[in-house]
Amino acid sequence: MSRKKEEVLQTGRRLFVEHGIIDTSMEQIAEAVPVSKMTIYNYFQNKEGLLDQIVDRIVNEMMKEYRDIVDHANSPLEALDRLTKERERFSVHVSDKFISDLAKFPDQMEKLIRFNQEHVVPEFEMLIFKGQQMGQIRKDISPQVLVAFLTFIKEFSARTEWYQGLGSLNAISEQLSTILYYGIIERPEGEPSSKEKSD
Repeated sequence: MSRKKEEVLQTGRRLFVEHGIIDTSMEQIAEAVPVSKMTIYNYFQNKEGLLDQIVDRIVNEMMKEYRDIVDHANSPLEALDRLTKERERFSVHVSDKFISDLAKFPDQMEKLIRFNQEHVVPEFEMLIFKGQQMGQIRKDISPQVLVAFLTFIKEFSARTEWYQGLGSLNAISEQLSTILYYGIIERPEGEPSSKEKSD
């Protein structure tokens, strides 16, 4: 890839994430590089073509981050803990505005959804399954159900209106993680649950 094409990709991505896809014009990208608008069209044909390559890059980078966390964790449970606590490593790749605008580009949104279904979800289910095999995660909870639950929480927490008045987003996320972990962690044989301890 030529240096100029790489600059267009990086600049387009930065502006799309900062200002949204809809509010960023090809003229703004051309001025910011700087390069002629015709050069951008020669590389990518149109805004959708540029966005398509940006989405490819984002999903590949997010998957690399995921694998890095999982590969360096000592156990599946530690990996799950780090994936929750280090989610800012993933949030740098996109913004709320970027995601809401992406919904207006069906082909690119479909690519993101398909990538999640074909790669992220199966890997996450495998991580949970390994945790169950190692006795860290309860075996009476289906990995598929747990991933569906985590996806629901992630999508629900993306809507800012639901947590207004409950405190900071970090504090809420920490509490949700606590609820999740105490719900899925396998307790040693004979150890009482937190409910039994309080009775």
